[in-house]
Amino acid sequence: MKRRIWELDFLRGFAIIMMIFDHLMYDFMYMPVFFSNFNQVDNPTFNWLSDMGLSYWLSGLRFFGHFFFVALFLIISGISFTFSKNNLSRGLKLSIVAILITLVTFALDYFLSMEMIIVFGIIHLYALSIILTYLIRKLIKNEIVILVISLIVIFVGFLIKFYNPVFLASFSWAELWKIIIGINAYGADYFGLIPYFGFILLGTVLGKAFYSNRQSLIPQVNIPEKNIVMIAGRRSLLIFITHQIVLIALIYIIGFIFGYRY
Repeated sequence: MKRRIWELDFLRGFAIIMMIFDHLMYDFMYMPVFFSNFNQVDNPTFNWLSDMGLSYWLSGLRFFGHFFFVALFLIISGISFTFSKNNLSRGLKLSIVAILITLVTFALDYFLSMEMIIVFGIIHLYALSIILTYLIRKLIKNEIVILVISLIVIFVGFLIKFYNPVFLASFSWAELWKIIIGINAYGADYFGLIPYFGFILLGTVLGKAFYSNRQSLIPQVNIPEKNIVMIAGRRSLLIFITHQIVLIALIYIIGFIFGYRY
């Protein structure tokens, strides 16, 4: 049985749990949109949750914390890239998943007006970044050069504020390339290549430098495999793809019990 590197699972799991929390706050904030009779029901608990979600979403904690945990998740993903021999295949398969996510969210918005469209979210970013990283590493064998490229991508993102893109009021095919790069943003989940692709590329350099033997750097630490953070780390991709569906379904079901209607 292949031994997993515990610190990577732990950090990945911690990052994914914090991202789930971030999305839960987003769902709480949007409950007045989800439920047509939200103001009429006027449930104090649901009102409090909605206000809490809005306060969190507008806070500096959310802005900086969200960026930190996304960057952490992508760096760990980049490290994991160095362990796989089928990255091109992984990237192409994830691209199919990303396209399906876009089609499903467009359908939900068209038929149910749920305002949950995802044009270029983190799965799209991850899929395209894996393919780009595969191609770059096929062309460039020097780790220093790849490190410099990754830092330039990150630096450019901060320099011209791609990390805080202009949010578009409506989708336009003419703006798609800007959304993919990160100049503009659209939808409920958006992550442009700049600066985020740089973190994945940086992760591959760190993976080559520190995990070339695929062993833990802190082997003396023993964390139970059934720890929730470790489980989340091992199942991060599945959790990320499915968690928002589960969260929204639970909100709708619980809301229905308390008298809320779509």
